Amino acid sequence: MNEAVELLKYHATSMDGYEFFNKNPNSSMPFYNKKHQSYINIEKIHFKVDDPDDYNEVINMLWDPDYAIFFNTDFVKITRVYNPNLVMIQQRYKKKFGRRQRYFYALATKVEISENKTIVVMTSANINDHNPSNKKYKNEIVKSANLFKTDIDSEEDIRKGKLKKTFVNLIGYLIEKKDRYINITYVDSIEGHSYGFLNVLLEKF
Repeated sequence: MNEAVELLKYHATSMDGYEFFNKNPNSSMPFYNKKHQSYINIEKIHFKVDDPDDYNEVINMLWDPDYAIFFNTDFVKITRVYNPNLVMIQQRYKKKFGRRQRYFYALATKVEISENKTIVVMTSANINDHNPSNKKYKNEIVKSANLFKTDIDSEEDIRKGKLKKTFVNLIGYLIEKKDRYINITYVDSIEGHSYGFLNVLLEKF
């Protein structure tokens, strides 16, 4: 997960190739989008929490798999624990009318990169969940994730192909404690999504 941490840090702090994107003129939160290799969307948003004393609470909340403010999520569960700061999760999206419910598996880690900076990041690896689809899934951003191979004992609806599998290139947060506030940058790149979390947030703010 070292590469995922470094790439999350890079995309959270770099503006190289990012363009401002905001459909809601009443929102004060800056949204950005860029194309990776001309066809992969990477999206990000900056926002603040007013009280710096809430730093640890914010980290714990963002590390909680039930916290899903940016996702149209049915539920998230931990499917495997490697250590207290490295887990595998399964996330299912709320089913839309006339469409199959979507889901993904991803590795998630929490890393303190300095006294006042923490990264929470997720990325999909080469996980065999026994979905019968013949589609090949490859992480186009975190290349080393493709080398991590494992089998997972998935649910019957996944094994029967009733759910549509998707793939996380990179999702995560850079949380920084400042003197008067906490700065949070959220980065998102999910296979098959375009402005996914931006549209959800723009509806809320």
